Amino acid sequence: MNAVNEHLIAEQTIHAWCIDISQSIKLQDIDKHMQLVSQRVQVYGMPTKDTINYRQWKARRKYEFANDSLLTINFKEIRLISSTPKRLRFNTQETMLGKDGKMVLLDKNITLEFEDNETWRVIEEKVNSWRVKKLDLASF
Repeated sequence: MNAVNEHLIAEQTIHAWCIDISQSIKLQDIDKHMQLVSQRVQVYGMPTKDTINYRQWKARRKYEFANDSLLTINFKEIRLISSTPKRLRFNTQETMLGKDGKMVLLDKNITLEFEDNETWRVIEEKVNSWRVKKLDLASF
């Protein structure tokens, strides 16, 4: 396979993962969502300076789903940084929208890993920057 094909396949894999994550949030499907997250995941660059692991990620999503507080997550400006047969690293602008109109805009580097059961999962996220906006959802 040539480099152009490998690059396209890497980009398609990233886009598919982003769509699957977004869809799992929209459907509030915790099982589908967590199948896209590695048990070894680490999230760096949080406002609290803490690192988030798999257990914490799952607890957070369970809480958000149970309280119907997270409406959607969207990704834009996806840019491939590096790729190997087992790892894909990309930068994206992620937008999280809460039911209360709180919108969190994040600049992130995300690393996906092709795990043993032949599933691409997020293994690492680094939040480079974030900002919060408040939308008046009643006006939509």
